[in-house]
Amino acid sequence: MNLKVASIVLSSCVAAMLVAAPAKADTVMGSVWANGATTTVPAAGSSIYSTTPTAVVSISNSNSQAIINFFSSTDTSLTGFLTTSAAAGHPSNGDTVTYLSGANQSNINNDLFQFTGTTTLATGTYTTSHDDGLILYLNGSAVINDPGLTAAVDTPFTVCASGCNATPGTYSFVLDYAELNGAPAQLTATLPLTSPTPEPSSFILLGSGLLGVAGMLRRRMKV
Repeated sequence: MNLKVASIVLSSCVAAMLVAAPAKADTVMGSVWANGATTTVPAAGSSIYSTTPTAVVSISNSNSQAIINFFSSTDTSLTGFLTTSAAAGHPSNGDTVTYLSGANQSNINNDLFQFTGTTTLATGTYTTSHDDGLILYLNGSAVINDPGLTAAVDTPFTVCASGCNATPGTYSFVLDYAELNGAPAQLTATLPLTSPTPEPSSFILLGSGLLGVAGMLRRRMKV
């Protein structure tokens, strides 16, 4: 096996491994629509969610449960909102924001936000704090539906074996939030983030790549 062939095979194997690797648990994806909401957070299925966002961001943090902890006292910077903690004194939350499309905005008033990821929930009560509206979906079902104007308010949902908002398990979540009526903007959610399970096709692709390398090496040894 010459070096060129070996390079191609190894590159294919690496690509297969990257496809198979799940997204990291310490990352949340966010989409932002400027002036996307006026008095309420649009419900799932609203036409605005099928339009192109003003900005798409990847938000990462070494502490995954600290990612969704956003605050702005001025509404003058999207990046500032996503990297400022709602804690007393408003320190940095440690988030790293990467723009995948669009750019930082100088005004987030009346912006609509959508954050997505995967969470694993145990039995207990989970609380979000928001100013203004918020709808939280787990696997497509709304467990918090408080879409209108509000001062900062804590809104809980419960997880238990039966009779609660959700049962213990791993969920894809969609968190829709809107800054509706001027500063301050605030959103916190202590969702335990987890990496999504890779699709079976990803494992098949990874296995095929490794088998290809093994076959080439075997043939080389016979030469």
